[in-house]
Amino acid sequence: SIDMYEVMKAFHDIDFTGPIRPDHGRMIWGEKGRPGYGLYDRALGAVYLTGLWDAIERRRGEK
Repeated sequence: SIDMYEVMKAFHDIDFTGPIRPDHGRMIWGEKGRPGYGLYDRALGAVYLTGLWDAIERRRGEK
């Protein structure tokens, strides 16, 4: 299992500004299986990554 917090922290540490695309999600809410292209799961992945980024920035601001 990959620690996504540490992955996002590594991107933050190098001031990464490019796009990040969530992939390899689950099929939810009756979607048809198309790896990496489910609308709802891709949205959940994007929000998860954004939340991690926000948590890293807030934590850095506290130090």
